[in-house]
Amino acid sequence: CGMLLASKVWQDLSSWNIEFARICPQYSNKNINKMERYVLKLLKWDLYISGSVYAKYYFALRSLSESKNFRQRYNYMMKVNVNKKLETRSAQASTNLYSKSM
Repeated sequence: CGMLLASKVWQDLSSWNIEFARICPQYSNKNINKMERYVLKLLKWDLYISGSVYAKYYFALRSLSESKNFRQRYNYMMKVNVNKKLETRSAQASTNLYSKSM
């Protein structure tokens, strides 16, 4: 939640909470919003973070996501069934495409 808030402060085009919820499906958008409000209250809305500190953690996290099999290991650890979600999304896309073609 801290990095999400920091990105909103430092980046012109930061991620929205709904985008984060799609990347990390174990967190609903509603829960991310709640966590964000809670953290903001704890910080008393003081969101200052230096550019060097932000860059340090941004690039550290980015390198993690680029490491071999990171996403697969993360999904396994969080018990996210990616194949089932992919099947569901694929079926929905097929249905939408079929209904538009008629």
